Amino acid sequence: EYSVQMTFREHWNDDRLNYSSEGGRIKYLTLTETDKIWMPDLFFKNEKTGHFHDIILPNTYIRIFPDGDVLYSIRISLTLSCPMDLKLYPLDTQLCELLMASYGWTTEDLVFLWEKNEPIQVTKNLHLPRFTLEH
Repeated sequence: EYSVQMTFREHWNDDRLNYSSEGGRIKYLTLTETDKIWMPDLFFKNEKTGHFHDIILPNTYIRIFPDGDVLYSIRISLTLSCPMDLKLYPLDTQLCELLMASYGWTTEDLVFLWEKNEPIQVTKNLHLPRFTLEH
């Protein structure tokens, strides 16, 4: 298993949320209640445990842009399963995946796509003793 703490972001368009930007004066609206709009029902398939961060206030927000674009951001911690073959340890290489899927929609209804530029951003000062994060 492995554990990660991340800021997870999703972006989609819901044209039902279009609104006037008042000539460009309103860049976006911010919501703090995620149950007020439709959201993709993504889950982590190889999750063993997880929790949302909510010290002081929940670490989440939703931005709605005039064209109906929605940006959802949340800070989460996950422990994920990772089958490993340790026959060559400590000279081995392991591939640990982060598996995601929709809970209730099929690919005919909902498709998840990675951001083209920098889909994963790793903190610059990441230190993993005896490990190297390659991709």
